[in-house]
Amino acid sequence: MRHIFSKDLVEPRMVRSVCVLGNGVTGEAVAAYFRSLPNPPAVVVFTDDAEVTDSFDLAVTSPGIPPHSALIASAREHSHELISEPELAYRLSPERWIAVTGTNGKTTTTELTAHVLNGCGMKARVAGNIGTTCIEAIQTREPDEYLVVELSSYQLAYSNTIAPDVAILLNITPDHLSWHGTFEAYRAEKVGLLDRVDATAPVVIDATLSETRAVVRARVAANRRVIPLGTTDGLYSDMTVRCGSREAAFVDPKTQELTCVINGHRMALAQTSQLELKGEHNQENALAGAAVALALGAEPEKVTAALVGFKPLEHRIEPCGSVNDIAFFNDSKATNPEASCRALVAFENTPLLIMLGGRDKNTPLDELVRAVEANCTVAVCYGEAGPRIAAALEAFECDNSPARGDSLERTTPPARTTSPRQDRPLATFLVNDFRSAFDTAVAHAKANDTVLLSPACSSFDEFSSYEQRGNLFKALVAALRESASATEPATEPAGTGAAEPAAEPVAEPAAKPAGTGASKSTGKGGHDGD
Repeated sequence: MRHIFSKDLVEPRMVRSVCVLGNGVTGEAVAAYFRSLPNPPAVVVFTDDAEVTDSFDLAVTSPGIPPHSALIASAREHSHELISEPELAYRLSPERWIAVTGTNGKTTTTELTAHVLNGCGMKARVAGNIGTTCIEAIQTREPDEYLVVELSSYQLAYSNTIAPDVAILLNITPDHLSWHGTFEAYRAEKVGLLDRVDATAPVVIDATLSETRAVVRARVAANRRVIPLGTTDGLYSDMTVRCGSREAAFVDPKTQELTCVINGHRMALAQTSQLELKGEHNQENALAGAAVALALGAEPEKVTAALVGFKPLEHRIEPCGSVNDIAFFNDSKATNPEASCRALVAFENTPLLIMLGGRDKNTPLDELVRAVEANCTVAVCYGEAGPRIAAALEAFECDNSPARGDSLERTTPPARTTSPRQDRPLATFLVNDFRSAFDTAVAHAKANDTVLLSPACSSFDEFSSYEQRGNLFKALVAALRESASATEPATEPAGTGAAEPAAEPVAEPAAKPAGTGASKSTGKGGHDGD
């Protein structure tokens, strides 16, 4: 692929002055790069609450700094160009980029894609919104190594030339609306990346949801290459059969095999039961990574072996063991309702107790409420968003909900058609904070139940990141296990000793919610995935 940059764009190697916006991991990496050059430019690093006053050749921003902030506005005014850190890295080293974007599933898909490529003998490393910055990765990668880059909407907002050799677009659902202003603006950042991809380059796009299916149709109409994941009928449907597509990725409903059709060649891969990843959404992530590897020439047998060997990532439906026959799963990365909906339908015939809450993004709750009602016996709502979620669950009316699995245009996976609740009606509890939520869930769990942390919210009312939240959940499970092993098993498992008494159900007429509402904000900055 040819990479042509406009003469009006800044050439990073030629600048004599750079302002770096944000002094976190990204800002430090950008500043370190420029200062390492043989003839380094002047570099000034600004904190999030500062304003740029002097003139600069180039401004490089960290993700998460909102476009309406005084820092961004002043940087635009006093710099020749404002770009993101991935954009900077791309201009310096644009070869062999594989971009992964979407609302949910990016990190798993990014890690899995690199894992499959390496397993097939193709060198690959991950970078971007996944931990390692792109500017660090390009300085150490080998000449023939692919860079599998997770790109958030925050990063894409300041990236105007990134044109990857391969792209993956997963689901797009409402998220980060306070940052982008509207869902349309958020969607445009995700979709705009694909407009710069070469027409013949492999582009893998979810076709099961309406927002991304529209992108598939647009690429087909423009005679641009696309590998659709599933169809309007779901992931277990073949687009080559349904619409005559030349390429597709799907799960064969008869054999339960992950299947890809690339350049007209049908290749059966691993069966869904062989994957260590739980849930249909992870089957989609696996198909995306497999389709990319096969499109780049990997052998199907090696792709299959790599898929089977991939382990679940931390904080993503991560198994945390069992205590008193109660299973615990950490899905702290579920920072929006759609992610939690996907987690809920990943558990087959399992009574679920879910912990919901955190920083309220004011995202729609309709789909989440339906999924919780269909799949959970207990919902414990906590933190800043707790009262709104609890109120939505309490107000839910089953008779007014759409038929399960009947809508082809829904934005999240349908609820399971068989209820795991074993005639146990949903009980909703409202507590103040995370620890109280854990204790309440444990106090109401029974043998063979599953306690699932899948908050549907960001973590910033109590924590600095979703990782910190997930780590506390795992620590509480470990403490519970240690306590249980030190005593004789009780008939009903006890909690971990929170100061408050166990919460009363919100939904029962005689009950009153525990606590007084949302916790106070800690004022922590940053973002919880994208």
